[in-house]
Formats: sequence, C-alpha cells, structure tokens
Amino acid sequence: QIVSTSDGTLDVGIYTIPAIPNTEEPTKLKIDFLKSGTERIQQHIDYRVSVTNDGDYVFGPMSRLLHTSPGSITIPVEFSENGLHKVHIEMEGILFQPIPLETATLTINVGQAETSIPDWIKNNAGWWADGLIDDNAFVSGLQWLISNDVMTIPPTEQGTGDGGNVIPDWIKNNAGWWSSGQIPDSAFVSGLQWLISNDVMTIPPTEQGTGDGGNVIPDWIKNNAGWWADGQIPDSAFVSGLQWLISN
Repeated sequence: QIVSTSDGTLDVGIYTIPAIPNTEEPTKLKIDFLKSGTERIQQHIDYRVSVTNDGDYVFGPMSRLLHTSPGSITIPVEFSENGLHKVHIEMEGILFQPIPLETATLTINVGQAETSIPDWIKNNAGWWADGLIDDNAFVSGLQWLISNDVMTIPPTEQGTGDGGNVIPDWIKNNAGWWSSGQIPDSAFVSGLQWLISNDVMTIPPTEQGTGDGGNVIPDWIKNNAGWWADGQIPDSAFVSGLQWLISN
C-alpha cells in the first residue's frame, strides 16, 4: 500500500513479511517514507508509529520521536487476533528540519488471504460513473461480489420495489459529492440504504455487526476508496475497509 500524508508532503509505503500476517509468528512491518508522487525514498525522517486493533494498541504508542536516516524502517509486531488492524504513522521532521505534524493511516488484515476483485468490476464502476454502462451492469458487479463472498453485507429488510436496478441520479451525485467532502457520511449511507430498501440491490442475509449505526465513515476508508480506484492499494485493503464499516 502507498498513501499520502495528511498534508501531502510525503507518501508512505507499507508491506509485511509474511505477505499475509498471522497470529502464529511475528510479522515484520516495513515502512518506507517516500518523496511525494514518486517511489523514491526520502531520507532522515522523524516519526512515531502505532498499530491498533479496535482501538487497542498492539504496538506503541511511542512517547518520543524516532529518527530514520535511510528513510525506511522495519518493526516487529506480534498479532494475537485476526482481523483488521490500523497502522498510524506520525511525522514531525524531514532532513533534520521540524515540520508541522503530518499523519498517515494504513490498514492490514491479519489472517486473511489476498482478496481479488476482477478487473471487469473495476471497469464497470468507472464506466458507470462516466455514463458508459447502465445501472443494471453496475449493480450486477456489486451482486457478484456479494454472491462470491468477496463482500459480506449485514441483514437489511428488503423493500417492495420491482428490482429494475434503476439507480437515481441523486445517488450518483451523492457518491461524487461524498468523495469530495461536500456532503456528510450519513447522506451517502442513506443513498445505499435506499438502494436496498427499494430492491435495486437484493442483499443476502449475513451476520450483523455490533456498531451503533452512527453512519460516521472514517477518513481512512474514504482515502482507501480513492487509492484503490487509482491502483495504489490492493483489492484486499479496499474490501477490508468496506467490511470494517459493516462489522462496526
């Protein structure tokens, strides 16, 4: 995965050894600090790193800044639970010069194999947004993800619509406005709920999460969606974010 820091001064890349972290052996978490918009290492970074699972620290927090001269660090982490973990990185110095705090958050899935979303579904999403394919084709892609267990959807009461898969323009607009921060999370979620309750999408019953239903979608999930669309993070990271929303 490669993500940009909160103010865009740096990019941060991360990968794990083994590629699929597990609870049976220590995981090496390799973090590279990169010059923005490139894959070239930025040397001499002052940083902090923490790893959390459902808000509980698995690694860290660090009480003081550390310095990496080569611009790349490797951290041993022992995971005790499977599931989604967040890696939070803070940076406050570049080339021995202090900078205002910048942060980056990435996600890793412990104990879960790489998820693969077919290219035709990614293409469908882009073509649908550009008006090149109809709603039926777009919804078919989403339903394929569900029926093939790539995505797990919580139980929702189905509506009484005709199942025509006609997605109103206001939902398409909502998606665009939400991604650019012009409408709140709740408005975007309402659009998704409308699709379900009006039988635009038929959702098979699955196990419900335990969240409070506040419809507050974290920024890191929004970022994941954009980075996935641009090919900067793998399918598994994008799906993990969606599954986090469902389970919470």
